[in-house]
Amino acid sequence: MTASTEKSTIVRSTEGAAAPAETPARAGASAASGTAAASAAQARMTIRPVFGALERVAPGFGARWAWRLWCTPTRPNPEVVAKSRAAGLGEVMRLPALLPDWTGPRPAGPDGKPKPPLRAEFTVELLGPADGPVVYLLHGWSGWRGQFAPIGHALAAAGYRAVLIDAFNHGDSGPGTLGPGLAVPPDFSLALAAAAERFGPARAVIGHSLGGGCTALAVLEGLKAERAVFVSPAADPIAFTRQMARMLGFGERIRTRMVEHGRVRTGLDAAEFVAPPLAARRTDLPPALIVHDRDDPTVPVTAGRSLAGAWRDSRMLETVGLGHNRLLRDASVIEAVVAFVAGADAKPDTTVDAVSGSAANGCASGDETANAQACAHVGS
Repeated sequence: MTASTEKSTIVRSTEGAAAPAETPARAGASAASGTAAASAAQARMTIRPVFGALERVAPGFGARWAWRLWCTPTRPNPEVVAKSRAAGLGEVMRLPALLPDWTGPRPAGPDGKPKPPLRAEFTVELLGPADGPVVYLLHGWSGWRGQFAPIGHALAAAGYRAVLIDAFNHGDSGPGTLGPGLAVPPDFSLALAAAAERFGPARAVIGHSLGGGCTALAVLEGLKAERAVFVSPAADPIAFTRQMARMLGFGERIRTRMVEHGRVRTGLDAAEFVAPPLAARRTDLPPALIVHDRDDPTVPVTAGRSLAGAWRDSRMLETVGLGHNRLLRDASVIEAVVAFVAGADAKPDTTVDAVSGSAANGCASGDETANAQACAHVGS
């Protein structure tokens, strides 16, 4: 279906509503978010002139540097996460996986044959009854499974088995395809596929930001799910290379070389992982709900609309005032997601007023470059 205002549910953030009570955890998360966002902004201002110069005189070096930055996630704030782990949320499991080995300069060995797979481990957290229908939840870049705690709790209360996944080199998971400290989108979809192999067919899959894009690709590549929810989906890696270029101050000479460097390292062409055109050619996809805020500063709402327009059986739910991360813990959004997973369709032409950030077990966060450092789930 074509995403349009007439076919969307709008969840508005109530202006002037009383803010949720400030708790020490929320205050600490807010401070961490502000510090991380300020540090990220300062770093961008510092390296923009450098990338501008490299664009002119050394685009190859600039491309390799940009690609390494592109592949380097930040880790959650250890103090906030430690408190969360101490409180506990669900059963935490460490699962094995076999991954492609992209740790060297080429995806193949000296003889041209694929290298032996890497033995890796990733972490999941389980909520809800063991015999409940399984729902997989996959966070975004520099995020972790705890960001899905509010939705996970709601799914568990509704009788579902929620499987919250840490992608490789994120959260509590181990290194992925590129080794320690680096990650690429396949580290997300491979973790999702390995979790599904362990826990079985999905009633639904839910992904946020890059996790939303990777979840969409996993479904397109054959992951079985009865329903899919994509929250603020980043489903076009090429568009994100352009956004990164604008952010860091380089042009097409570095950007195109950066994309090519990634292809040489992994054997994958980023242009082949743009989800909307792939979805547009399919008629066998499960019903999908796309949730996106109109003022998302990290992934523009046009990205969600593009995926909704290409996904044949989809509904678009647009929010106002919840940004990129707060919709993960907004009560009205959570209610809509759980209802959709249960089989209800998002109702068109409906307006629901909601107080931004009112859901419990949330965290204060800014854009996705800072959210992992600010966010941690809180035990029930």
